[in-house]
Amino acid sequence: MNVILRAERVKKRIKDEEILKGIDVKIYRGEFVSITGASGSGKSSLLYILGLLDTPTEGNVYLDEIKIDFKKQNELAVLRNRKVGFVFQFHYLLPEFTALENVAIPMIKMGKSVKDSKERAKELLERVGLAGKENRKPYQLSGGEQQRVAIARALANNPAIILADEPTGNLDSKNTEVVMNILLNLNREGTTILMVTHEQELAKKTDRTLEMKDGQIVKILKNH
Repeated sequence: MNVILRAERVKKRIKDEEILKGIDVKIYRGEFVSITGASGSGKSSLLYILGLLDTPTEGNVYLDEIKIDFKKQNELAVLRNRKVGFVFQFHYLLPEFTALENVAIPMIKMGKSVKDSKERAKELLERVGLAGKENRKPYQLSGGEQQRVAIARALANNPAIILADEPTGNLDSKNTEVVMNILLNLNREGTTILMVTHEQELAKKTDRTLEMKDGQIVKILKNH
């Protein structure tokens, strides 16, 4: 298995507080890895740095064997759009657009034709179980359905990896199960996923769990 995402001695300092204390981690292509830990353990900070949304104070990040230069914001944005799909706890859908348009927009931004973008968006919405709901706006969808639109959007540009930050944090148990099953199916189809969760039951369903405490990975559990 080859490494798709790697952190070397990554540190994050905010004022006098060290949020991350020299993280070394490798995520392999095709893996589903979870990050767990108490609030304030550094798990979201690590995810944001690995997803190129935040800058480490020290250390290096490699994505698909590319060493990331965090000073070059334009290159960073292009790389992020091409290589990384994000699913957050809050779906951040654009309220004035339909589900189909929300999924198509990242592709149009990357230069794909509107027609092709909408065709792929329709396929992706079908893939997450939302066939027939393409023309609904976010307010016409349930919380679980909105999160499924967010997953379809994360897949829009065929990312090398999906980073999910508490993707079920706002959902009831039924929708949590639906969303988790979608992620597991995507992983079985070959999508690499790195997910922050506080739910141990969900973490146990992933290949490996990185347990964090006080800005460090203190334990790596192999779940299967």
